[in-house]
Parts: sequence; structure tokens; C-alpha cells
Amino acid sequence: MHAKSPVVFLKRAFQNSPWIVMAIALHAIVISIAAISYMHRSPEPEDTAQSQIRISERRAELPEEIAPPEELPSRTAIPKMDLVELVPIDEEVYTFVDDPVIPPDLTQAIGDPLNSADSIGGDLSSTAIGAGDGGGSRGTRPTSRFNRRPGIGTGPGGRTPIAQPLGIEKAVLEGLRWLARHQNADGSWGVASLRDVCPTDARCSAEADKLSDHYDVGLTGLALLAFLGTGLSHESNALIVDPVRGVAHRAGDIVKNGLLWLAKRQNADGSFSKDRAFLYNEALATLAMAEAYGLTQNRYWKEPAQRSIDFLQRAQKPNPSGRGLWGWRYTSRVEIEDFRRAGSQDDAYLKELYDADTSVTGWVVMALKSAQISGLSVSDEAMEGAMDFCKWVTPEGPDAQRGLVGYLDAKGAGSPLTGPNDAGFVYHPTSMSALGMCIRIFTQHDPRDPFLEQAAQRIVKDLPRLHTDKSQPSPVDYYYWYYASLALYQFDGPDSPRSSGKYWSPWNKAMVESVLALQDKNDRACSRGGWMNGDRWSYTGGPLYSTALNVLTLEVYYRYENAFGSGKDLAGPGSKGAADAKPQTPEAAKSSAGKGGR
Repeated sequence: MHAKSPVVFLKRAFQNSPWIVMAIALHAIVISIAAISYMHRSPEPEDTAQSQIRISERRAELPEEIAPPEELPSRTAIPKMDLVELVPIDEEVYTFVDDPVIPPDLTQAIGDPLNSADSIGGDLSSTAIGAGDGGGSRGTRPTSRFNRRPGIGTGPGGRTPIAQPLGIEKAVLEGLRWLARHQNADGSWGVASLRDVCPTDARCSAEADKLSDHYDVGLTGLALLAFLGTGLSHESNALIVDPVRGVAHRAGDIVKNGLLWLAKRQNADGSFSKDRAFLYNEALATLAMAEAYGLTQNRYWKEPAQRSIDFLQRAQKPNPSGRGLWGWRYTSRVEIEDFRRAGSQDDAYLKELYDADTSVTGWVVMALKSAQISGLSVSDEAMEGAMDFCKWVTPEGPDAQRGLVGYLDAKGAGSPLTGPNDAGFVYHPTSMSALGMCIRIFTQHDPRDPFLEQAAQRIVKDLPRLHTDKSQPSPVDYYYWYYASLALYQFDGPDSPRSSGKYWSPWNKAMVESVLALQDKNDRACSRGGWMNGDRWSYTGGPLYSTALNVLTLEVYYRYENAFGSGKDLAGPGSKGAADAKPQTPEAAKSSAGKGGR
């Protein structure tokens, strides 16, 4: 038998069964391709190591992670961020962390500060402090009610114009740059350490300045409030570009590090001061902690904020009448009572026990109000006690004293306070009037209180001003300017039910001219953006105090919502008795205080 040729065999097979041959050929091609691909693969090394299987112990349950809640609980608030207008801001400070557009040379200016398209909070914003009308990080977080800054977030109803003179946002920006430039590595700000963060040939503090760290807690709280007041929280991804040093600071890190510094040094009783509680320190640190919690609702800050609020409430003095509470001063009531138990004399004990002043009481009231807004626990009795003290230091006599407030009692209303800078600065009696207005506004919310108009009439006759005559005492008083700006904006500003501008408009014009004129504008100097000229009260806080406080003054346009609400009911909550109730007279309080009463 002859062997058949493969070619002949395939030819006959294709003639008889063409589809079978084509199928076999196609499979052969696929198999060949797969074989070539497999041969070109690098063989994986054989794992010759012996494996041991170990059964681990049951892992302990991890503690609950502290994270911000998904929803912000609704509550009645003073600061509220709805119905605001997008206002120009300097883009060179605000860029976006996802895709930062920063030139290699950070000493060069970026963007046009007057271009509203560059404002943070626009449609392209993706920072943690607000994204257009949605607010929050990419619009996913509910907005806080602590800040009404344009672009931080708005509520329903669109935007309502907030009148701001040109240059305000730029000045705030430069002030925040100065504060960022002078923050210590540990997150704090301090007078004694200020010289260490300045160049040796251009320090922002003089050799003769008092260098003490006693007030660092209060100064750190004040500096933090300047950032929080413009909507910058520990979550903020915005970058603050400092062209003086050519560096960019993440705003969230500045705030976070400052808050952590406060939280780490908080004492077991809720106070923050190093040796013994000093109520200016405690009020400012508590105010910053409460606003940090209120701005983000992050539970990490809730516990230290509540503990500090509890401390302030325990520190409140008792009413000399024996009923209710009173104001605050430098020393805590708890410390005084402990001293009494250690064997102090009755006269000294009673004098200290009832000792309160309008200034410290004003700061504590702001801290308690911020805590209420945040949803923290604040007793009504504490706020009522502050109002009782405020009425007691307010004279009821003839027209000559109406609208004035005393520092320690009603008899001292209008009298100058003594201090280290008496000879160099004018004392403004209306500073206590402004404090009295703020205490009443934030405890009673009553626009019909006749004292408010009486005080406003006095304040507008003592407008901010500057002069160049070095032989005369300086009229600069940042403390007075801050509280008067806050009081008049609440009482008569564009968001007030009154909104006549009768008092706010002339004050606002004079305040802006004076505050902006005093800000340092040396282009490449370490002092750029700060307030180097001191006032009557800056002898212990220096430019840290001046700069932080002036930034807060310039943030008055958006930091707080009007305390009187919508204005539909001008009487407002708490109005019953606000205008008619007779405050306890100084004589009655003194008599009820006993031998040691004031």
C-alpha cells in the first residue's frame, strides 16, 4: 500500500468536509498563539520557605474614632452664615490643596486681590472651609453658624450684601500672615518668644518690652480667634502664602497646632493658666475652644471646650444680695473659697468674693454665648448673673450719666482707669459703655433696651481718630475700638432690625480709616501686616495683642449674626423686664454684701 501524501489528504478532506478543516485550523492557530505567549512569560520563583500559621489572640476592640457628625444639629444661634455676598479676597493666600497653583518663588504676588472671581468659596473652591453655597468640604459638610464670611457658606434665600469698605479683606489677610509668621513651633503665640521667631536684624518687639509668658494662653486664644473669625478651622486646606518669607502655611495646621497647644496644657479643673487661673487667659482660651468646636462640630474639641466652660461657671462670683450670681474678675471664686478655708480674714474674703469688673465679665459672656451657640451646656443662671452685674455698674441717675458704665461699680462710671500707660494715652470712658452694650445684647437680645441707644449716642461722640502731635496723649485704643465696633454693628448695623446706620455709619468710617492707617505696610519687613503701634492696653501683649485684636475688629462685618434675629418682634426674647426692671442699686448691693461688700 502506498503512503498517502499529507497534501493530498488535506486536499481531499477539505473537498469532502470543508467546515471541519477550517475549524481545526482555527483552533491550531489559537493554541499556537497561546503557547508562544506562555513561553515568553518569566517564570515566578518557587517559594521554598516554610510557612507557619499562627492563631493570634482576639484583638481588643478599638475605641470609637472621633469624627465630625454627619449633620449639624439645628439650634438658635447668634452667628449665622446665611444671606451673604461674595466679597473680593486675595487669591495669593488661598489656593487649593488638591491642585495648588503656587509659583516657585513664593515672595512674588499671586492674583488680583480685587478680583471677585478669585474669592474663596466660588464654584471652584474645594477647601474645608466652604464650597460655594453648599459650604463645607466639597459641599458635603454642613456649614457652621459661627461665621458669615462671604463664600464660607450660605443658607437658603440667596445672598444679601454686607457693606465692607475696600481694603478690609486685604488688611485681614495681611494680619493673618503676620500671625502665621510669628506662631511658635509648638503652636502657641507669646510675647517672650516673639523675638525668637523674628529675624535678628528686624525684630517686631523692642528690647524694653516686658517679656513674660504669663499671658501666652490668652494671646494664643486671641490669635486663634482671628483665624476662626474668618472661617478657618483645623480642617481648612487653604494655604496662607507669606511673601515676606516665601513660604506657604496650611491654615488648618496653624489652627490645629494652636488648639492642641491649649488642649495639652489644660488643667484638671478646666483652666489653662500655668500656675494659677487668670480669668483673662481663661476667657480667651475658652472662647477659642468653643468657637473651634462650634465651627466644625468635631467632637475632639467638645470635651476641652465644655470643661473650660464649666470652669468659668464655677469661677463666677456670687451676687452680694445672697441671691443668684454676679460677674467675674481676675481670680476664680473656687480659689477664693479655698483660701477662705485656709484661714483668711472675713473682710478680705468678702471683698475678694464679690469682686468683679466689666471688662473680664464681657469676655466671659462672649465665651458663654459661643458655647451656647455650639450646643455646649451653659446655665441660664450664669448669663442672668452677668446681666445683674451689668445693671449694677450702670448708673440710673440724671442724664449726665446715662449711657455710661462703671468698671467696678456705678459710682465709677465715666472716671478714668489707672494703668502703666496713663501718661501716654487718652482714656475713653465709653469703652465701658461699649462693653455694657455687648453684655446686654448677648444676654438679653432686646433692641428696645433704652440703655443701648443712650450708650450709642455717647460712643458716636468719641470716634476713632489719630493725630501726629507727639506732645499730646495718643487717642489710640484698640480695645475700645473692638468692643464699640461689635456693639454698634449689632445695634445699628445693616443686619440690625434698626439698620438706620445713624451710629454705625460714622463709627465705621472713622474706625476703618484709623485701623488701616496703623497697619504696617513695609513690603519685605517681618512687621508687614502687623500693628506695631501700641495702645493703652498693649504693654503686656505687644504687637501680638494689637494685631489679633485689630483683625477681629475688621472681621466684625461677618463674624456674628445679628443678636436680635429677624426683627419681626423688636421686643425680642428676654425683653420683658429688660427696659422696665429696676437693677439693684449699688447701695442695696453693698448693704446686702455685709461688712466686706463693695
